[in-house]
Amino acid sequence: MILILDSTNPDLPVLIDEFVSPISRIVHRFGHETHSARIESATIHPSCTGIIICGTALADTWYRKHHLMPLLNGWTCPVLGICAGMQMLLSETGGEIVPCTEIGMTPIYLTEMGRKDILMNGKEEFSGYALHQYTATLSSVWIPLAVSDSTVQVVKHSTHPWYGVLFHPEVRNEWIIERFVTLSVSSH
Repeated sequence: MILILDSTNPDLPVLIDEFVSPISRIVHRFGHETHSARIESATIHPSCTGIIICGTALADTWYRKHHLMPLLNGWTCPVLGICAGMQMLLSETGGEIVPCTEIGMTPIYLTEMGRKDILMNGKEEFSGYALHQYTATLSSVWIPLAVSDSTVQVVKHSTHPWYGVLFHPEVRNEWIIERFVTLSVSSH
C-alpha cells in the first residue's frame, strides 16, 4: 500500500482534486492500493511500502507550517516528495526554502548520477510541468539527479530511497510515479 500525504490547505478542498486524486488514480492504474491522509495527522500503517508527499497550488504555502520528519523518523522505505513535498524533505534535512518561480513546461536534464539511478535511468532529458514559487537548497545528504536552467529538479537522499521532484509528474511524466511504486513494492 502506498501512503499519499496531502499537503494542501484544508480550507481549499478543491486542491485535493488537483494534487492528491491524480496520484491516487495513477497508483491504482498500476495495480496498487493507496491510502490518503492529511500531512498533519498521518500515521504509517504496517502494510505501507512507500510514501508519496503531494504538491499543492502555486500560492498555497500552508504546507510550510507542518513537519515530515516526526512521521519519517526511522522510516527507511521509499519516499517521493512532489514539489512542496520535495521542499519539505530538503528543508527539514538541512536545506533552506528559497524563491524560484517556474510555471509551465520546463526542460529537465539528467546529471551523471541521474543517468545511473533506478528512478531516472534511460532518460537524458525531458520536459516536466512546473508550478512553484519556491525550491530548496540541498544539504550534503541529497544528490542532484536532474536540473533545469533555474534549479535542481530531481534529488535522491544519499542513504535512504527518498526522492524529491520539483515538477509535477502526475500532470506529465507518470512514468516517474510508476517507477517509484515499482521500487516501493520491490524493496519491501
